[in-house]
Parts: sequence; C-alpha cells; structure tokens
Amino acid sequence: MSLPSLAGAQAQLHVYSRALATSPAIAIEKFDSNWASAGAGNYAQVKARAGIELKLNPSWSVGLEQRLDYLLHFSEPTAQFYKKLENQGLAPGEYPLQLSVNAVLGTSVFAQYFIPLSSNGSFSIKTHVLQPSRVQDGQLTGVGHVAADGSSDYRYELDYNYDQNQLVNGNDYPVSGWGHSFDVRYNYKAGSGWTFTASGLDIWHRIYWSAINRDLGCLSRPNQADCFVTSKQKNQVQNLPVTSEILIEKSLESGLGLYLQASQWSRHDSLQMGANVLGLNLGVDLLNDAIHLAYESDMVRLKLASEQLALSKSKYLQVSLDVYWPIL
Repeated sequence: MSLPSLAGAQAQLHVYSRALATSPAIAIEKFDSNWASAGAGNYAQVKARAGIELKLNPSWSVGLEQRLDYLLHFSEPTAQFYKKLENQGLAPGEYPLQLSVNAVLGTSVFAQYFIPLSSNGSFSIKTHVLQPSRVQDGQLTGVGHVAADGSSDYRYELDYNYDQNQLVNGNDYPVSGWGHSFDVRYNYKAGSGWTFTASGLDIWHRIYWSAINRDLGCLSRPNQADCFVTSKQKNQVQNLPVTSEILIEKSLESGLGLYLQASQWSRHDSLQMGANVLGLNLGVDLLNDAIHLAYESDMVRLKLASEQLALSKSKYLQVSLDVYWPIL
C-alpha cells in the first residue's frame, strides 16, 4: 500500500526493511544451489532495501539505505538443462544455454522532496546517490552436446563483469564506482473515497564503474585454439531496471477499503487486489498465486506475502517492516 503523505506531518524518524524475491522456475532458497526441481520460467529476481529516513518537515526527508538488486535471466531450455544436470539425466542431444546476470550491492544517501500540487494532488521525487561495493553483470550463451556414448562437448561465449569471479576461481578483485537512481510518485484523491497513485522506482538507475574486472571470450570443451578468455579492468556503465506501480483505492463508509495494484519489474509482473479494515490487510496476487497479509498502525507496518505456507518452498516471497517515531 502507499506510504503516508508527508503533507502536514511533523518531523519523524522512519526505519525500514523490505525485500522481494521471486522466481517461477525455482524455489528462492535454491537459487544458487540446486536446480533439480526447476519448473517453467525464465528468471530469478531479488530486490532488498533497508534504511533509516529522517522526515525533517512536510517538504523534505533525507536518509541512508543499504540496497541489493539481483536479476538472473535465462531461457527455459537453460533451466531444464540444469535440472537434468542436477538429476544426472542428460540424454543425448543438443543443449542451448542462455544466461545473464545483473546484480549490485551498495549503499545510497538520498533526499526526497514533496510537492503539493493542489488540495487533491501531490508529487514527490527522491534522489539516490549510490556507492556500490559488489557487482555481477554479464551473459553466457552457447550450445553443449551430449553424445550417445555419454561424452560431451560445449562452446560458450562469455562477457562477464565482476568484483568476485563466480565462474572460475571465486577470487575477489577491487572495483570502484558510483551511481544514481530516482523515485517519483504522484498521488490524487478523486473524491467519493477514490485515490489514485502512480510510482516509478529506480528510474535512470545507473552505476558508473571507473574500474571493474571483465572476462571476455569463450569457454570450450575440449579446448579449442581459437577459444580463450581475456581478463582486464575497464570502465563500465551498468543499467538496472525501473519498477512501475499503479494503485487504485476505494474507501467505503463502513470503514472497509478496497484496492487494486499493478506492478512491473523487469520480467516480473504482479496484479494484486484486496481489502483492508481496522489496519488489517488481505490481498491476492492474481498473477503469482500469492497471498498478501499486512498490518499497519500509526507507528508500525508489517507485511508478508507468499504462494506457499511452507516459506522454504516459496517461489514468491515478500516481507517488509516499517517503524515510525515522531520527533517532538
């Protein structure tokens, strides 16, 4: 649900933590370990934020935030290849591989400015200046073959930027850079209990690496004379995707509230509808078969969403906690 408006608010301290992890192909806890039960799907994405925000007055707030963005994209044949590989069930044939990763961990300082446009409408913009510390950014494409006698060969093209080489030796290498992103939100109260909110999060999300490690070339088995990898440090601009959200709310005289929320983040789409009363919220994500449960008061907001009662098996997991303290 939408965050409270800053208009007319006293100064307050806001501490928060929120995370969304989603993959239709594989359970979240098995992202990096075991693909033996992989199903249909072509992505695994994680976004996490934790920070502290000081709301100075009705117009301004500033804060510090720890951020993680992780996007692993692949073709469905790639997921099935890893599934068969984990189950030791690779039959003779040709196996195309298409895999890309776009991930960054870092810290931001931010400032948000709130602009009342009218008695019914408002606009806010938040500017993040980012200091990244970890990065994985690149793609691997190619084809492998398994012969009838069980022997195999492959050739993969590689373009991989990193601070830690996850493909070869796992060694850490120094990186340096900075970045920025912008959040915008428009809110309009249409009367008769209707409210409309449109948000764009991480607009123009860029990381400018002044020094990043890059492996470029190909990997083959058996070794081929024209197939090798070169490594060097270089400048690089990393682009990360926008999250778009639209929220429509309707307040009824009975105290019941209804809402419809649509969002899109890279390959992940969500369409949620639900109701809230007395601070309790129940929603259903129609595209991800997830149940959303939330509670909110003047000082605390809690949320949990999953498509599984057993969270360890979940392919969609969203958790958040917000705490507000007024400053007198």
